[in-house]
Amino acid sequence: MPSRKIVANELANVLRQISHPDRIRLLLKLQAGDLTVNELADSLEIPATRVSQHLGVLRAIALVETEAQAQKRVYRLSQPELADWLIDGIDFIAHRLGRASAADIEMAKELWHREALEPVT
Repeated sequence: MPSRKIVANELANVLRQISHPDRIRLLLKLQAGDLTVNELADSLEIPATRVSQHLGVLRAIALVETEAQAQKRVYRLSQPELADWLIDGIDFIAHRLGRASAADIEMAKELWHREALEPVT
């Protein structure tokens, strides 16, 4: 039984740390590949300082890792399947999105999946 308690506590901690809309959007954006803070900030229309703060939280729980490439630092998902897990999670909350139609929900999922296939520029 103690192992289930440990796992439940860790899962609760991860869910708590990603429970911010900007962090979820960052994680989903990073499914496309390595991106810098400025690239993330530009594409998500979030100030770079706020992106850095969120990435710090995600790095602290090992969901995001960083690498220096030449003069820039890039970020990537430690476990890329996390983005798919989040997208699949939309099905569990779809009934709570009363103002969004089923077509809207499917379109959001499709856009996030498609973004993973786009080359990072």
